Amino acid sequence: MQFNITSEKILVFWLVFARLSGLMMSVPILSSSSVPIQIKLAASLFFSLIIFPLINYNTQALSLSTHWILYTLTIGKEIIIGLSLGYIINFLFVGIQLAGQIIDFQMGFGMARVIDPQSRVQTSLTSQFSNILAIMIFLGINAHYALLKAMVESFNLIPLYVSSLHPQLFHSIVTLAGNIFAISLKAGAPIIIVLLLVQISIGIMNRIIPQMNIFMVSLPLKIGIGLLMISLVMPYFLHFLVELFGNSYQNLLFILKIAGG
Repeated sequence: MQFNITSEKILVFWLVFARLSGLMMSVPILSSSSVPIQIKLAASLFFSLIIFPLINYNTQALSLSTHWILYTLTIGKEIIIGLSLGYIINFLFVGIQLAGQIIDFQMGFGMARVIDPQSRVQTSLTSQFSNILAIMIFLGINAHYALLKAMVESFNLIPLYVSSLHPQLFHSIVTLAGNIFAISLKAGAPIIIVLLLVQISIGIMNRIIPQMNIFMVSLPLKIGIGLLMISLVMPYFLHFLVELFGNSYQNLLFILKIAGG
């Protein structure tokens, strides 16, 4: 078997590697600070070797950007594309974690903190539980395959020789970042509403029976009802996660089409 290695192919390969590196630096799980940088670079190199023979590129158009300054800018563009795809998926996990933090605040677990092994920062109990469950669903429904499929498709929607990205891309990313709050409310709506009604009922009871030690009653009551609601709405939450991650491929393609103009 003979390999026809040319300078143009080497330039193209490093552009593919740059786009994959941006994805590995921002995609959930691999973007964790606990994952060594060597693992991320090795994964980028591995997937680059697999994807490189599958893409079509215009050597004549690419040869116009072989000047080192233009080539460096092109590498920066490829990294931005990879980072954008990873952060779009990360927004989903952030929304789910935010829902858990809101629930913990209402239950009285706002001060109970654990260390998140991915970000290595303190997070609430329900937030960490929701994040771990979301990762399991993400991997269980093969959403990571959809992410890799979208990455391969990105080379058709945003060719390597395109010199710039459409400005609408950054507007779309900001819009998706704003959807974090919508995702958190949808994910925790049943529990949030019930705990809000419990809080209102406790306030009414405090006005009716002022002699009652409302603090000693409200804290275990909110924790008990909160845990009960978490167990009751678990089927809804799992269905929500499956639908959320199931639509990620279409969302990624939509963003890629915008970026490619």
